Amino acid sequence: MKTFRIIQLIFLLAAATGCKIDREKTIDRNRFTFRITADSHLFFKNVRQIYYDFTDLSQAHTHVYRLSNRYTGQDYPAIHPVIVIDWKKEEAYLLVEGNDIVNEENTWMITEVVPRTSARYAYQLSERGRENMLEFATKIYEGIMAENEFFIILQGKELPFLQNPDDRENFRVVMGDYYRLTRIIR
Repeated sequence: MKTFRIIQLIFLLAAATGCKIDREKTIDRNRFTFRITADSHLFFKNVRQIYYDFTDLSQAHTHVYRLSNRYTGQDYPAIHPVIVIDWKKEEAYLLVEGNDIVNEENTWMITEVVPRTSARYAYQLSERGRENMLEFATKIYEGIMAENEFFIILQGKELPFLQNPDDRENFRVVMGDYYRLTRIIR
């Protein structure tokens, strides 16, 4: 009985550390890819898909996955990463969607502040190509991992952004799933 408890504890520790694979602070951009492998796709479908709202766009050969517990309100600005799998090409893309408040702007401008040093970084998404959306979302992901503060420029005003811990965690989770799906993080 004691041996069983030890084995059970080891298994739980291994599972807990395995779930934190995406907790790296920076992402190697040289590993950016849109290709998926059969095993990473199978893992996503069998293990991670249950956390997502699924849309089948059969005419476009794509499946769209939006995190089920994402913020869908209009009380504050929100941006969500969305995983799009083109099953015919065996590729996955990251689509970045905003709520109505954010979608009023053609260009999304983010300011990131490092709390310890007050250093400020600014970046934007003006063209929605797959490389641009992946880079934009990765910058936000890295800022979340570094526990930085975020602001978004809307109608010329700098407003707090990603202040809710659930929103930050949801963004991180989707990015981690995408990175595993495309083997950016192994």
